[in-house]
Amino acid sequence: MNYSFAAGCFIFLSFVVYINLQHNIKNAKTWFSSFLICVGLALIERDLYDKYPNFVALSECSRFLIAPCLYFSIVYFTHPKYHFSRYDLLHFIPFTIFTFFAFSFLIQHKYPIISPPQLSRYLGTAVLLTLRLQIIVYWTMSFVLLRRHQKDIRLFSSEDTSINLNWLLRLLFVILAVILIGMLKFKSLLGFDYLPVFYSVASGAIAYYILQQKEIYPFPDTVKTEIQEIIENNHSKKNTAPRLNEQEVVLLKLKLESIMENDKPYLQSDINLYQLAEKLSISTHDLSFLLNASLSISFNSFINNYRINEAKRLLMSNKHTFLSIEGIGYEAGFSSKSAFFTCFKKVVGCSPLEFKKNQDIT
Repeated sequence: MNYSFAAGCFIFLSFVVYINLQHNIKNAKTWFSSFLICVGLALIERDLYDKYPNFVALSECSRFLIAPCLYFSIVYFTHPKYHFSRYDLLHFIPFTIFTFFAFSFLIQHKYPIISPPQLSRYLGTAVLLTLRLQIIVYWTMSFVLLRRHQKDIRLFSSEDTSINLNWLLRLLFVILAVILIGMLKFKSLLGFDYLPVFYSVASGAIAYYILQQKEIYPFPDTVKTEIQEIIENNHSKKNTAPRLNEQEVVLLKLKLESIMENDKPYLQSDINLYQLAEKLSISTHDLSFLLNASLSISFNSFINNYRINEAKRLLMSNKHTFLSIEGIGYEAGFSSKSAFFTCFKKVVGCSPLEFKKNQDIT
């Protein structure tokens, strides 16, 4: 298998992603589609270097777009109301500089660069180091952004499996592995070039995750703005004036407890801050303040505590012995087996099965 096939997989996938754009995450997927095209162009260069040097000059420019495009796709995935500004154009300075020199040499019909061997070696080394430095910087920025996102979604979502972007985090580690493999020359140790196969398989895995990615902020635009403000306030940790006075807090606590006990909204697997705020007839800002400032608990933990109590009740009930452990998790409001088991062990200190066995013994 050659690099052209792997490149074709990425370029084809980029068009598939683009034509399947969901309106609410259009910007994120557009940037990710651009990332895929740039990867494809960078791969195809390896097979076309000798036959089409002019095309290679242009495809090499795309290397400087790979990291920024992936980074901005993550930015738009994780920030519901992000606006691209003129300052963001600074991210494309390396691409602009390299493209300028590439076109200059193309106009003079001297690409690949015709220069003394020593100068050519220095230029090649400079480009390689710049690319690696760019990848390291953007890899770190993207990693920090994703880890912060996984903490932020706990402020407004009770179900994070489909919106935690774990697949993008895994993609970052795959990119890191590819860089290390290239630096350690594993290809020469194995005796054949296995990377085209690896890239082709990777494109299939990316296709699986990107095409099923749901919108992370399924709220009206006004609520998206509120959610973003809640997240930013949580990051700033500033001592702002309380949104609710003591009497309002007491009344809302009672109303919240009543709704949780009687309506049991936690049994809805995708319940979020906005939906619960609507049941209370208050804003998402006020509910967030009530939970985080007054009760000192995130929305995610608040909902999951009720779900764990419901799961414990079902595990101890003789009327629900027909349910499997996984079925009890679903009945309690969890959206997946892994989410149920992880949360149960974190709160209770043992697995659901161990809890059930202990209850049977006593």
